[in-house]
Amino acid sequence: MNEILLDKLVICNKCHSLHRKIKLKDAKTAYCDVCENTLYHSHKGMLKSALALSITTMIVFVIASSFAIVKIEMNGIWHDLTLPFVFVTLFKEEFFVVGLIVSFLIFIIPMVHILLYTTVMFFFYFKINKKVVGDLLIAIAKLKPWNMTEIFLISVLVALIKLIGYAQIELGISFWALVVFIILDIYLSKEIKLLDLWDLRDEIYHEKT
Repeated sequence: MNEILLDKLVICNKCHSLHRKIKLKDAKTAYCDVCENTLYHSHKGMLKSALALSITTMIVFVIASSFAIVKIEMNGIWHDLTLPFVFVTLFKEEFFVVGLIVSFLIFIIPMVHILLYTTVMFFFYFKINKKVVGDLLIAIAKLKPWNMTEIFLISVLVALIKLIGYAQIELGISFWALVVFIILDIYLSKEIKLLDLWDLRDEIYHEKT
């Protein structure tokens, strides 16, 4: 009984005030009475939009990982910088620990994170694997803080600024794909929070049962 009651409560992540959770009818968003911070959203139409966004984000990430981020010309020779090239070069130079950390933070973890997110959306859509969905949502929550793709992009921009005047630089397809990926990833995290996904899970599998 206590667990059921707790499921009906929500804490504001800004002022930490406690609210009773109600089903939204006409309104799309519930706000805190104390600080007016967003508490949660209506789930109407969330599944289709989240599924479409997650698939799009996955495709964009594949593009960002497959082509050159930037092309640099020095002494008449063009060099392509790709995501795999970064940590492969680190391994070749025997910076094994750094290469391993970089490969996880800018490639493996972002890829696994969006793959898990997309898988959850497909399971929601077909209303299957309730237990697995719970485990995947926990994994997504643990992986998200380790997604450092945006920091990598900022580092690339800083390096490019320093190279201006010393080399000819062309932005590749993957650069713009990486920008779009980061924007979509931030949008998914901001507009569709994990709390909303847990609530959506309860609604979907409750309807099934």
